[in-house]
Formats: sequence, structure tokens, C-alpha cells
Amino acid sequence: MAAKSRNRFQAPVEPVLEMDDIQGEVVPGFLKPHQTLLGLRVPAGIEVIWHFKMFLGELSGEISTAAQTLADRRAYRNRSRASKSRRPEDEECGVLTAIGFSSAGLKLLTPSANLIPSEAFHAGLIARSSLLGDPKDASSEGAPTNWVVGSPGAELDALVVVAGNRRKDVTERADRLASQVGGAGISVAYRQDGDVRTGEERGHEHFGFDDGISQPGIRGRASEAPGDFITERHIDPSEIPEVWLYGYPGQDLIWSAEFVIGYSKTGSDPLQPAPSDSPVPEWTRNGSFLVFRRLRQDVGLFWRTMREIANELAKLPGFSGMDDTHLASFLVGRWPSGAPVNRAQGADIPELGADAFANNNFQFDSNTPFLKLAGSHKDAYPQGKADPAGAACPWAAHIKKMNTRDSASDMGGRESTYDRRLLRVGVPFGNSLVNRYAPVDEDPEKGNRGLLFLCVQASIERQFEFLVSSWANDPSRPKMPGGNDMLIGQNSVPADGVRRCSLFGSGLQQAQLSASQQWVIPTGGGYFFMPSISALSGVLAK
Repeated sequence: MAAKSRNRFQAPVEPVLEMDDIQGEVVPGFLKPHQTLLGLRVPAGIEVIWHFKMFLGELSGEISTAAQTLADRRAYRNRSRASKSRRPEDEECGVLTAIGFSSAGLKLLTPSANLIPSEAFHAGLIARSSLLGDPKDASSEGAPTNWVVGSPGAELDALVVVAGNRRKDVTERADRLASQVGGAGISVAYRQDGDVRTGEERGHEHFGFDDGISQPGIRGRASEAPGDFITERHIDPSEIPEVWLYGYPGQDLIWSAEFVIGYSKTGSDPLQPAPSDSPVPEWTRNGSFLVFRRLRQDVGLFWRTMREIANELAKLPGFSGMDDTHLASFLVGRWPSGAPVNRAQGADIPELGADAFANNNFQFDSNTPFLKLAGSHKDAYPQGKADPAGAACPWAAHIKKMNTRDSASDMGGRESTYDRRLLRVGVPFGNSLVNRYAPVDEDPEKGNRGLLFLCVQASIERQFEFLVSSWANDPSRPKMPGGNDMLIGQNSVPADGVRRCSLFGSGLQQAQLSASQQWVIPTGGGYFFMPSISALSGVLAK
């Protein structure tokens, strides 16, 4: 990184987003502990479409704007800072609502939807599933013919997201919306609740790892006020240029056009935007694409496999003492607490995992940078050392496959990956598995748990599909032949249906591990476009 100098650097001028026109699920994202998804199908017929438009006209006034959602988030943060014991469930809050449309659903409402320049969006998730590595064999659970939602012939026309702090409030809103669409002749073809796990597993996905730590920040302002940033800034102003590069330490600030159509986009210099693209059609400005994947997690199989492989690795030189939690943490790149493995080598440090000022402050090719933080915050945890070979954090680790940080990749320098980032806004579904090694016949839920994966981006092809097909599933990308992403990689990509990766032992001994069974199984979803509030009421509802 260039030397720090006030004479050579100037703070970037960040755009003011039209917060009253952007859906809140896009910016800043709902991120509520309780969500309900309603998947809608619109029967053919002019009269039904007319009723659908009428429903959308009424719904447009209830869609949560970015301004409302950001205000809600700020209020919650202020309350949480004032009372560390307070939980979201304790807070009364207006329920948040968003809506997205598939290509087919959007074309029912306006012929200009055909002009949206996204091959993936128009083709739909089913047609693109093989690109993502989903199985083609009809006998496989993950094949589209077996999907729980969005299977062939049952694709969704629209997806409504309802979110809030309390399950009761979310359910009541979802019930009312379901009744409204039913009265308009539209069917609720899919309904599913998603809820953040409770107790000690709060904030952790079903495999047991803290989730959502490495979200990128949005570079943009909520108003004309100079410091009214959508993503909070926590680095001391004297730290230049880092204070302009990050929200929390290690949280990259990404130009808003990577998430919302019509704004400044990423250029060759992360501090200087490239010109924005003209929205096509014009009404897509302030809109975004939403990817929905219902992912079942086979928790028992995952942990039984981790235990089996760890027992074998422990017999090898350099891997003495290896256990299932350590192995799984290698594959994720973080310990269950969220502590990064290259800052917590050998054992978890829960305090580090829980500290937002430290748990994302690390690099791969360089030492952890020491940053002076705003206020009284200190980062007193072990510093990560430069690890370009992937000895501390394997190159196949999930967090490394999804974000190369300071390391160059097959796409070029670190700046070339800024436009690949996405915003994750999903939530777990299903009850926890009490005994994490339990087989399906000892599981009351019969394995029916996982993640309602939702992510926001300006390009499905360049962001979501690239990360899955080009990096997670490729054993040689984004850098070095380290192997597949063992966590979310798909078996149908390698010719023999096996995922593989490499690990280093304490003396740089190398070991290969493989898995032929999937732990994360796609069971449905769809590609959607989330229009602006003005487009919803002024174009689609007309």
C-alpha cells in the first residue's frame, strides 16, 4: 500500500444514495433475526395480472426504504450500546418488507423487462444450476427436479421478504400479505420461516460457525451531511489511507454501484470511482438483483466426516492433536467464534471472534496491520503473520475462496476483486441438531435445516455466479492449486465427483483430504430483481 501522506491523498467523495427510493433489503440489508419468505406464482390471464398490479400498488407503500431500514439499524445499535444485555427480541420494531421479481414475473408487468442486460436473470436459476455445479442426476437431492422451491414448472414469479425482531410480528405481517395475494388470485407457492439460532449458538449457522462477520461496507452517504456514511467508520482519522478504505478494520468499503444500479462503480484505484453505467431500462435505477438459494445443511454428516478425517490426520507427522473442530476451522478459515485462524493459530479465541474491531482485521500475504482505532477501542489480540503459501489459512478455506483480501488472484491485484463482493442478507432455517454427530434416524427434524441464502448484487454473473463457479468449485482458483471450497463446493464439477483440498502441518508437511458426499445441498431458489420504490409504484403497478 502506498505510504501515508496527507499531501498525496484526499478523502474520496462518496455519492449520496437516494435512500427513499431504494429498498431496505438492498441497502443496508434487513439483517433481522426473524424472516419469512413468501414465494408467489401468478396464474396466466389479464384479469389476474390486473389484480396483481393492484396488489403491488398497495404494497409499494409498505415496502421498507433504505432510509427507514438504516434508521432502524442505527436505533438498534444505539440501544445495544447503551444496554449490553438487550436482545433484538426485546425490542418493538416495525416489521420490514421487500419484494423481488423473477424475469418471468417482471415480464408479466412490463415488456421493457426484456431489456434488462442480464443473461443469468432471464435464464433463471434452473437453467444456470449446472454452471453452479448443481447435480444433474435426477436421483440426487440437489438436482432441480427435486427442489423444495422453484423446481421446473413451479418457478416463482415473485419473492416477498418479511423481517423483524420478533417472530410473532413477522408471522402476523406474512399472514396478512398471504391473505392479500390470495384475494388477488395469486398463489403463495412457497412459505418458509427463517430464524437466527438462539442461546450460545446465536449468530452461528448450523455447522456452528459465527456468520456474517466479513460483510463488505457500502461506500456512500445517506444524506448530504459529509459524515453521514451508510457504513460506520471506526478507524482513527490520522490513519491515512486506511480510514478511507475500511469501515471496521478489514471491512472493505465497496463503491455502491456493485450493489445498487446507477451509481459510482469500482475503478482501478479503490479510492477513485469509475463512471457509472446508464441503467437499462432507465427504471432499473436504484434497483438490484437478489439471489435466493435454499441450502440444506447435513450437520450430522459434516461433523462425522470431520471427526473421521481428523482422526486420520492426527496420525501423520505435523498434524498431532488434530481434532474435528480444528479441521473444520481450517476449512472455514475461522474458528466457531469467528476468530480468524491466522490470528488464532492452534486454538479458538472467543474474545477475538466477538470483537468487531479485530475479528476482520487480517490479511493473507501480509502481517496484520496495526491500526489506531477511533475512540477507546484497542486491538490487543495476537497479530496474524504473512501467510502467502496458505500454511496458517489454507488456500481452499471458504473465507479465502470468497475474498482474497490483500492477495492477488487470477483476476489481478486486490483491487480487481472489489467488484466481486456481494451483500449477504439471509438467515438459518430449521431447529438446531442437539448432538452434532447424530445420524438422520436420530434427528427429530430428519436433517431439515440449513440456510435461506439471500445475497444482493448489481450483477449476478460477475458476483454470485463468479464466486461459486469460478472460485469455489475450481481447485486452482483464485490462486494456487489449493483445492475446492470443501464447504460449499459442488461434487458435480470434478470428473470423479470428489472434492479435494490441501492442508499444511506444523512443519509444513502437506496432507490431502477428500470428500465424496455433500454437506451443503441446494434445494431450490431463484434469481430476482428488486426494483426501486418509484419503479414499483410508477411502472410495475401501472
